[in-house]
Amino acid sequence: MDKSKSNVNQSKQSEQIKQLVEPIRDDLLSGAAEIALRAISIFQSVLATSQSLSAKDLKEQLQITADALIDAQPAMASVFHLCNTVLLTSSAVKNADDTKQCDQIRLDCAAALEKFEKTLCDSAAEIAEKTISLIPPGELIFAYSFSSTVVSMLLHARAKGRYFRVVCTESRPSMEGRKLATRLAAGGIEVICTFDSAMGLVLPNCSTAFMGCDCLGRPGVVNKVGSYVLALTCKELKIPLYALAGTEKIVSDDRLFEFEKHERPGDEVWENPPHGVKVLNRQFELVPLSLITGIVTENGVLHENEINDYVAKTEIHESLRLEAVAF
Repeated sequence: MDKSKSNVNQSKQSEQIKQLVEPIRDDLLSGAAEIALRAISIFQSVLATSQSLSAKDLKEQLQITADALIDAQPAMASVFHLCNTVLLTSSAVKNADDTKQCDQIRLDCAAALEKFEKTLCDSAAEIAEKTISLIPPGELIFAYSFSSTVVSMLLHARAKGRYFRVVCTESRPSMEGRKLATRLAAGGIEVICTFDSAMGLVLPNCSTAFMGCDCLGRPGVVNKVGSYVLALTCKELKIPLYALAGTEKIVSDDRLFEFEKHERPGDEVWENPPHGVKVLNRQFELVPLSLITGIVTENGVLHENEINDYVAKTEIHESLRLEAVAF
């Protein structure tokens, strides 16, 4: 294939990747695990449409896909680790024959994607089983925002015969709390849903609180805005607060603060505000570990000193390493 034709195909592929990723960028309702599963599908699509590419161009397309996904959801550690896995897998393939190298990249990446998806599903199932004992029978419990891991855990507990009721708030401005309430009610769980500023009104009636986790590191847990207020209120009321997170959510300190790049348009909060009013629409924040009773993972309750071990043993692809900034 001549160089000009290759460039045209590359440009077309890049535009297709952008279109595939855009719905993920605009997704304000789904939890980290759900978004990671959709990201897997995007990588699978890129691999399926790469038959005419050289090995070099295929690796470049995977890099473009990874960069686009991480840029779309910088707070989602599971998306970062998925992209890191794909890039490490493709980089490891070496073969003098270009066609054989391409075939091997597709095979190895497909296997890596399948393994990552299985890990996500197995992790959620393990967390659900390990959390049942933390739900007091017959009590009212609080669940915040939307997390597929929290939903799976609560539905699993209900299926195991544990009776409880759930109270949640809407989780403005995206209202993903309503999605949580709908999923739980469909599973036979009685749910009370109220507005966010009523959190202090309903929490004193709850015995335990749960939230998901988009990113986890030594400084704390990154989750939907409102989680910090929830944690402070639970601490004051002496209500146990648990964050549910697979170990694929663990990242280094520098990577953890990538969530600060996620700022949404102000008109999602207030359309056409008056002149002189700037609307802030940052939807993620950091909750210090000191405010959380426990991080429940597929390996049990994670302790702060164990986070370093996970970070240390994780290999990061060179293109995804954050360079130290000199001041």
